[in-house]
Amino acid sequence: MGRMGRVLVLLLLGGSTTSAAASSVLVVGENERGREVAAELSEVFAKQKVKMKVAGPQAPATSCLFRPASERGRCFSQAGQTAFVDAVLQVGATTAKGRTTVTFQLLSLDDGRVIKREVATGPSNNLGKALTPVITRLAKLIKPQAGGSKAPEKVEPEKTAPEPVVTAPEPVKTTPVQPSPDVPKKTVLEPVVVAPPPSIVAPVEPKGSGLTVAAWTTTGLAVAAAGVACTFGVMGLNARGELDKNEGGVSALSRSQANALAGQANTNYSVALGAGIGAGVLGVVSAILWSQTP
Repeated sequence: MGRMGRVLVLLLLGGSTTSAAASSVLVVGENERGREVAAELSEVFAKQKVKMKVAGPQAPATSCLFRPASERGRCFSQAGQTAFVDAVLQVGATTAKGRTTVTFQLLSLDDGRVIKREVATGPSNNLGKALTPVITRLAKLIKPQAGGSKAPEKVEPEKTAPEPVVTAPEPVKTTPVQPSPDVPKKTVLEPVVVAPPPSIVAPVEPKGSGLTVAAWTTTGLAVAAAGVACTFGVMGLNARGELDKNEGGVSALSRSQANALAGQANTNYSVALGAGIGAGVLGVVSAILWSQTP
């Protein structure tokens, strides 16, 4: 075989390999029944030369179902690119009276928009036969992405030539310049320490003046408390005397007046007692202060 023949054979083999390149899809179940239906679609997709991947309950693609509607498409797009597939197929299924209704939404890998939406219904015990026409139509819409279903190739780092080594120049030796004798010398000024002015201390009052004021104050308070005690004591005695007055064993006061007068007498006695105790305490303190006053 000549050189031209070998070239033709290589071209034919390359074209057949490209045409036979299988596409892939990531199937995401919206609910538990949807995931069960997704597991039954692998054989149908395989006949259409579409490689199928199923997202588990904890997969990133499944979590996209709980995102807001405005973010769901972009989330599915990113999940599909991470899984290296060509499209994302969202599957939801419900079963009632022995029949299952399946909703398919084929999503674009570019922006997550809906390419095709299909609804199929069939008997639950033979669902694959009813879904085969729908899967066939959807499989024709799944086109292999340019490098979309392949893992990214390893990029070798670019080799760069070593940078030239720059040698620092040797320092230039300098000779110190001697000062000319005609140049006047710098005069060093010594700092003059100025003593701070003497602090002015306020005269301290003698200790006895404060004790004298306290002694007079406590004495005055003791006298005032004693006066209050005497006043209220006399008022209490007068109220008690008015209460004890009766003619022929019968009091001229009503019961309410008698109770009020008795309460007033008790209050006067209490005030007189408190003031008397205060006068006694203040008298003792006053006596102590007068004893310490020079």
